[in-house]
Amino acid sequence: MTERARTDHHSALGGWHLQISKLLVVAIIVATAATGALIVTVLTQMPSGMTPAPGPGGLPPPPPNLRPLAVVSIVTGFFVLAWLAVLVVFARDQILRQLRQPSGPPSPGVDSDDLNTMLGDLRAEIASDRERDLRSLAESMAELTNEYGERRETDGYLSGMRTATTGEPPEANVRSLRRLPKR
Repeated sequence: MTERARTDHHSALGGWHLQISKLLVVAIIVATAATGALIVTVLTQMPSGMTPAPGPGGLPPPPPNLRPLAVVSIVTGFFVLAWLAVLVVFARDQILRQLRQPSGPPSPGVDSDDLNTMLGDLRAEIASDRERDLRSLAESMAELTNEYGERRETDGYLSGMRTATTGEPPEANVRSLRRLPKR
């Protein structure tokens, strides 16, 4: 077989290539069973077109039995879902077949050594970016900590000055930071 014949065999121009999977076979079997069930249900459960005879004493006829119509609706729903599943599985199999086919000849310019070198360079660049970001974060944290400490110190100083100028004794729940030695 020539190379051209092999490529034409897999091409879309050559026609449909039916990819049959186990899931597709099961879906077709279920859909066929649902079709048979629908045919049997329609033939046995559908009410006849005759109008019912009037009730005794000239009363209207009894209401029709709607249970067979409900059964037909349910079986029709299974029929539609089963054939929809066949279509979805068929489309899925075709997509997977297209994805598994090689798209073209591999690029001759890239080999594993070049790829490893590029990946190493990329890893080094990512590591340097991470170090730079961590350094920047540490500097901003140190700046914020110093600013917070200065603000607390200033607030404490101002609070002490206010207390000293008002002449009122400080609140009773003030505790000293250092413990007094026991005598």
